[in-house]
Amino acid sequence: MKKKLLYTGILSVSGFLLACGPADNGDDAETDTAQEELGEDTAEETSWADIEEEGVLTVGTSGTYAPITFFDENNELTGFEVELVREIGERLDLEVEFETMDFDGILPSLRNGQIDVAAHDFAITEERLEIFDFVDPHKFSYGSIIVRQEDADRFKSAYDLEGVDVAVGSLTSNYAIFADNIGANGTAYDGGVEAILRDVINGNQDAYLNDYLVLLNTLNEFGDDQLTIAEDVKFHATESAMAVLKGNTSLRDRLSETLQELMDDGTVSELSVEFLGADVTEPVDESEIVSLDGE
Repeated sequence: MKKKLLYTGILSVSGFLLACGPADNGDDAETDTAQEELGEDTAEETSWADIEEEGVLTVGTSGTYAPITFFDENNELTGFEVELVREIGERLDLEVEFETMDFDGILPSLRNGQIDVAAHDFAITEERLEIFDFVDPHKFSYGSIIVRQEDADRFKSAYDLEGVDVAVGSLTSNYAIFADNIGANGTAYDGGVEAILRDVINGNQDAYLNDYLVLLNTLNEFGDDQLTIAEDVKFHATESAMAVLKGNTSLRDRLSETLQELMDDGTVSELSVEFLGADVTEPVDESEIVSLDGE
Protein backbone atom coordinates (compact mmCIF):
# COMPACT_ATOMS: atom_id res chain seq x y z
CA MET A 1 0.00 0.00 0.00
CA LYS A 2 1.46 3.33 -1.05
CA LYS A 3 1.95 5.93 1.63
CA LYS A 4 1.08 9.51 0.72
CA LEU A 5 1.66 12.78 2.52
CA LEU A 6 -1.56 14.44 3.58
CA TYR A 7 -1.39 18.20 3.95
CA THR A 8 -3.99 19.64 6.32
CA GLY A 9 -4.99 23.26 6.04
CA ILE A 10 -6.71 25.34 8.69
CA LEU A 11 -10.10 26.46 7.44
CA SER A 12 -11.29 29.93 8.30
CA VAL A 13 -15.08 30.38 8.33
CA SER A 14 -15.70 34.01 7.47
CA GLY A 15 -19.35 34.00 8.50
CA PHE A 16 -18.46 32.98 12.03
CA LEU A 17 -15.84 35.71 12.30
CA LEU A 18 -18.26 38.37 11.13
CA ALA A 19 -20.78 37.22 13.74
CA CYS A 20 -18.29 38.01 16.48
CA GLY A 21 -19.03 41.75 16.08
CA PRO A 22 -16.76 44.70 16.88
CA ALA A 23 -14.75 42.80 19.49
CA ASP A 24 -13.25 40.68 16.68
CA ASN A 25 -10.28 42.71 15.37
CA GLY A 26 -8.96 40.07 12.94
CA ASP A 27 -6.34 38.61 15.28
CA ASP A 28 -7.88 35.15 14.93
CA ALA A 29 -7.47 35.28 11.14
CA GLU A 30 -3.84 36.37 11.54
CA THR A 31 -3.27 33.52 13.98
CA ASP A 32 -4.80 31.03 11.53
CA THR A 33 -2.55 32.30 8.75
CA ALA A 34 0.52 32.07 10.96
CA GLN A 35 -0.38 28.52 11.93
CA GLU A 36 -0.85 27.56 8.29
CA GLU A 37 2.54 29.00 7.39
CA LEU A 38 4.15 27.31 10.37
CA GLY A 39 2.60 24.00 9.40
CA GLU A 40 3.91 24.29 5.84
CA ASP A 41 7.38 25.25 6.99
CA THR A 42 7.70 22.47 9.53
CA ALA A 43 5.98 19.62 7.65
CA GLU A 44 8.47 16.79 7.33
CA GLU A 45 9.06 15.41 3.84
CA THR A 46 8.90 11.64 4.37
CA SER A 47 9.13 10.06 0.90
CA TRP A 48 12.35 8.20 1.72
CA ALA A 49 11.35 7.37 5.30
CA ASP A 50 8.06 5.86 4.09
CA ILE A 51 9.78 3.64 1.54
CA GLU A 52 12.51 2.65 3.97
CA GLU A 53 9.89 1.63 6.52
CA GLU A 54 7.90 -0.35 3.96
CA GLY A 55 11.05 -1.93 2.54
CA VAL A 56 9.77 -1.81 -1.05
CA LEU A 57 10.64 0.45 -3.98
CA THR A 58 8.05 0.36 -6.77
CA VAL A 59 9.53 1.20 -10.16
CA GLY A 60 7.77 1.84 -13.46
CA THR A 61 9.32 0.77 -16.77
CA SER A 62 8.15 -0.72 -20.08
CA GLY A 63 10.20 -3.86 -20.64
CA THR A 64 10.08 -3.11 -24.38
CA TYR A 65 13.08 -0.82 -24.91
CA ALA A 66 16.18 -2.94 -25.28
CA PRO A 67 18.89 -2.73 -24.08
CA ILE A 68 17.57 -0.34 -21.39
CA THR A 69 14.60 -2.40 -20.23
CA PHE A 70 13.46 -5.66 -21.86
CA PHE A 71 12.47 -9.27 -21.27
CA ASP A 72 15.19 -11.79 -22.07
CA GLU A 73 14.83 -15.26 -23.61
CA ASN A 74 13.69 -16.60 -20.24
CA ASN A 75 11.02 -13.88 -20.01
CA GLU A 76 12.94 -12.21 -17.19
CA LEU A 77 12.97 -8.43 -16.99
CA THR A 78 16.49 -7.06 -17.43
CA GLY A 79 18.42 -4.27 -19.13
CA PHE A 80 20.87 -1.52 -18.24
CA GLU A 81 18.50 0.60 -16.18
CA VAL A 82 16.64 -2.36 -14.71
CA GLU A 83 19.85 -3.87 -13.34
CA LEU A 84 21.03 -0.46 -12.14
CA VAL A 85 17.83 -0.06 -10.12
CA ARG A 86 18.32 -3.53 -8.67
CA GLU A 87 21.85 -2.60 -7.60
CA ILE A 88 20.53 0.53 -5.91
CA GLY A 89 17.81 -1.49 -4.18
CA GLU A 90 20.36 -3.96 -2.88
CA ARG A 91 22.55 -1.18 -1.48
CA LEU A 92 19.53 0.34 0.25
CA ASP A 93 18.26 -3.03 1.52
CA LEU A 94 15.02 -2.60 -0.39
CA GLU A 95 12.93 -5.05 -2.35
CA VAL A 96 12.45 -3.67 -5.87
CA GLU A 97 9.09 -4.29 -7.50
CA PHE A 98 8.81 -3.44 -11.19
CA GLU A 99 5.53 -2.38 -12.76
CA THR A 100 5.69 -2.76 -16.56
CA MET A 101 3.49 -0.51 -18.67
CA ASP A 102 3.42 1.43 -21.94
CA PHE A 103 6.03 4.16 -22.13
CA ASP A 104 3.37 6.86 -22.34
CA GLY A 105 1.87 5.67 -19.07
CA ILE A 106 5.01 5.67 -16.92
CA LEU A 107 5.22 9.35 -15.99
CA PRO A 108 1.44 9.67 -15.47
CA SER A 109 1.68 6.67 -13.10
CA LEU A 110 4.46 8.42 -11.22
CA ARG A 111 2.41 11.60 -11.02
CA ASN A 112 -0.60 9.66 -9.68
CA GLY A 113 1.45 7.94 -6.98
CA GLN A 114 1.13 4.43 -8.43
CA ILE A 115 4.92 4.04 -8.56
CA ASP A 116 7.81 5.56 -6.61
CA VAL A 117 10.34 5.84 -9.43
CA ALA A 118 10.22 6.02 -13.23
CA ALA A 119 13.12 4.21 -14.89
CA HIS A 120 13.09 4.26 -18.68
CA ASP A 121 16.04 6.26 -20.00
CA PHE A 122 14.17 9.50 -19.32
CA ALA A 123 16.04 12.57 -20.49
CA ILE A 124 15.99 15.52 -18.12
CA THR A 125 14.03 18.32 -19.78
CA GLU A 126 12.69 21.66 -18.59
CA GLU A 127 9.13 20.49 -19.22
CA ARG A 128 9.56 17.39 -17.08
CA LEU A 129 11.30 19.36 -14.33
CA GLU A 130 8.08 21.30 -13.82
CA ILE A 131 6.38 18.13 -12.55
CA PHE A 132 9.15 15.75 -11.50
CA ASP A 133 12.47 15.69 -9.71
CA PHE A 134 15.35 13.68 -11.14
CA VAL A 135 18.02 11.55 -9.56
CA ASP A 136 21.54 12.49 -10.72
CA PRO A 137 22.15 11.48 -14.37
CA HIS A 138 23.57 8.01 -15.00
CA LYS A 139 23.65 7.94 -18.82
CA PHE A 140 24.97 10.49 -21.32
CA SER A 141 24.31 10.00 -25.01
CA TYR A 142 22.82 11.59 -28.14
CA GLY A 143 20.36 10.83 -30.91
CA SER A 144 21.00 9.43 -34.37
CA ILE A 145 19.10 7.62 -37.14
CA ILE A 146 18.84 4.25 -38.83
CA VAL A 147 18.50 4.52 -42.61
CA ARG A 148 18.67 2.25 -45.63
CA GLN A 149 22.23 1.31 -46.54
CA GLU A 150 21.83 3.00 -49.92
CA ASP A 151 21.02 6.28 -48.11
CA ALA A 152 24.02 6.20 -45.79
CA ASP A 153 25.60 9.23 -47.49
CA ARG A 154 22.31 11.09 -47.97
CA PHE A 155 22.19 12.42 -44.40
CA LYS A 156 25.19 14.51 -43.35
CA SER A 157 23.46 16.35 -40.53
CA ALA A 158 20.26 16.29 -38.52
CA TYR A 159 19.17 19.30 -40.59
CA ASP A 160 18.90 16.96 -43.60
CA LEU A 161 15.85 15.44 -41.89
CA GLU A 162 13.71 18.46 -42.74
CA GLY A 163 10.75 17.31 -44.83
CA VAL A 164 11.77 13.65 -44.51
CA ASP A 165 9.40 10.87 -43.41
CA VAL A 166 10.77 9.52 -40.12
CA ALA A 167 9.65 6.99 -37.53
CA VAL A 168 9.71 7.48 -33.76
CA GLY A 169 8.72 5.12 -30.99
CA SER A 170 6.31 7.39 -29.12
CA LEU A 171 4.63 10.75 -29.62
CA THR A 172 5.78 11.86 -26.16
CA SER A 173 9.45 10.94 -26.62
CA ASN A 174 12.16 13.54 -27.00
CA TYR A 175 12.87 12.16 -30.46
CA ALA A 176 9.31 12.85 -31.61
CA ILE A 177 9.64 16.40 -30.31
CA PHE A 178 13.00 16.80 -32.04
CA ALA A 179 11.56 15.49 -35.32
CA ASP A 180 8.81 18.09 -35.12
CA ASN A 181 11.24 20.88 -34.28
CA ILE A 182 13.56 20.05 -37.17
CA GLY A 183 10.66 19.90 -39.63
CA ALA A 184 10.61 16.15 -40.25
CA ASN A 185 7.39 14.27 -40.93
CA GLY A 186 7.28 12.11 -37.82
CA THR A 187 5.13 9.02 -37.37
CA ALA A 188 4.83 7.29 -33.98
CA TYR A 189 4.67 3.51 -33.87
CA ASP A 190 3.14 1.38 -31.16
CA GLY A 191 3.79 -1.96 -32.85
CA GLY A 192 7.41 -2.38 -31.83
CA VAL A 193 10.74 -1.63 -33.45
CA GLU A 194 10.55 -4.47 -35.98
CA ALA A 195 7.58 -2.81 -37.69
CA ILE A 196 9.57 0.44 -37.85
CA LEU A 197 12.61 -1.18 -39.43
CA ARG A 198 10.49 -3.05 -41.97
CA ASP A 199 8.90 0.23 -42.99
CA VAL A 200 12.34 1.83 -43.40
CA ILE A 201 13.45 -1.06 -45.60
CA ASN A 202 10.26 -0.91 -47.66
CA GLY A 203 10.51 2.84 -48.15
CA ASN A 204 7.49 3.80 -46.05
CA GLN A 205 9.87 5.69 -43.76
CA ASP A 206 13.29 7.11 -44.58
CA ALA A 207 14.76 7.09 -41.09
CA TYR A 208 14.21 5.92 -37.54
CA LEU A 209 15.18 8.33 -34.75
CA ASN A 210 16.39 7.17 -31.35
CA ASP A 211 19.34 7.08 -28.97
CA TYR A 212 22.57 6.20 -30.80
CA LEU A 213 23.51 3.28 -28.54
CA VAL A 214 19.96 1.94 -28.56
CA LEU A 215 20.05 2.06 -32.36
CA LEU A 216 23.31 0.09 -32.39
CA ASN A 217 21.71 -2.60 -30.27
CA THR A 218 18.61 -2.56 -32.48
CA LEU A 219 20.67 -3.14 -35.63
CA ASN A 220 22.63 -5.97 -34.03
CA GLU A 221 19.45 -7.68 -32.88
CA PHE A 222 17.63 -7.17 -36.19
CA GLY A 223 20.55 -8.42 -38.25
CA ASP A 224 19.70 -7.02 -41.68
CA ASP A 225 22.51 -5.46 -43.72
CA GLN A 226 20.01 -3.38 -45.69
CA LEU A 227 20.06 -0.98 -42.75
CA THR A 228 22.77 1.16 -41.19
CA ILE A 229 23.30 4.12 -38.89
CA ALA A 230 23.98 7.53 -40.45
CA GLU A 231 27.06 8.19 -38.33
CA ASP A 232 27.27 11.88 -39.26
CA VAL A 233 23.82 12.56 -37.83
CA LYS A 234 24.21 13.51 -34.18
CA PHE A 235 21.53 15.42 -32.32
CA HIS A 236 19.88 15.97 -28.99
CA ALA A 237 22.62 15.39 -26.41
CA THR A 238 20.89 13.76 -23.44
CA GLU A 239 21.34 13.30 -19.74
CA SER A 240 19.19 10.37 -18.68
CA ALA A 241 18.04 9.82 -15.11
CA MET A 242 15.41 8.18 -12.97
CA ALA A 243 12.46 10.40 -12.05
CA VAL A 244 10.55 10.82 -8.80
CA LEU A 245 7.55 13.00 -8.02
CA LYS A 246 8.42 16.65 -7.54
CA GLY A 247 8.87 17.41 -3.86
CA ASN A 248 10.07 13.91 -2.94
CA THR A 249 13.49 15.36 -2.25
CA SER A 250 14.54 12.91 0.45
CA LEU A 251 13.93 9.97 -1.90
CA ARG A 252 15.69 11.74 -4.76
CA ASP A 253 18.71 12.56 -2.61
CA ARG A 254 18.98 9.05 -1.16
CA LEU A 255 18.88 7.52 -4.63
CA SER A 256 21.47 10.03 -5.88
CA GLU A 257 23.80 9.23 -2.98
CA THR A 258 23.59 5.52 -3.69
CA LEU A 259 24.01 6.05 -7.42
CA GLN A 260 27.18 8.03 -6.75
CA GLU A 261 28.56 5.08 -4.77
CA LEU A 262 27.88 2.85 -7.77
CA MET A 263 29.53 5.39 -10.07
CA ASP A 264 32.59 5.57 -7.84
CA ASP A 265 33.10 1.80 -7.61
CA GLY A 266 32.66 1.28 -11.36
CA THR A 267 29.35 -0.61 -11.20
CA VAL A 268 27.51 1.79 -13.53
CA SER A 269 30.33 1.69 -16.08
CA GLU A 270 30.36 -2.11 -16.01
CA LEU A 271 26.61 -2.32 -16.52
CA SER A 272 26.66 0.18 -19.37
CA VAL A 273 29.44 -1.70 -21.17
CA GLU A 274 27.58 -4.99 -20.64
CA PHE A 275 24.27 -3.77 -22.03
CA LEU A 276 25.17 -0.79 -24.24
CA GLY A 277 28.65 -1.67 -25.39
CA ALA A 278 30.12 1.60 -24.13
CA ASP A 279 30.76 3.56 -20.95
CA VAL A 280 27.97 6.14 -20.78
CA THR A 281 28.86 7.73 -17.46
CA GLU A 282 30.67 10.79 -18.87
CA PRO A 283 29.07 13.73 -20.73
CA VAL A 284 29.43 13.60 -24.51
CA ASP A 285 31.31 16.15 -26.60
CA GLU A 286 28.53 18.43 -27.84
CA SER A 287 30.60 20.34 -30.39
CA GLU A 288 29.22 18.30 -33.33
CA ILE A 289 25.74 17.62 -31.91
CA VAL A 290 22.73 19.53 -33.19
CA SER A 291 20.51 20.95 -30.47
CA LEU A 292 17.26 22.78 -31.07
CA ASP A 293 15.30 25.11 -28.79
CA GLY A 294 12.15 23.49 -27.53
CA GLU A 295 13.54 19.98 -27.12
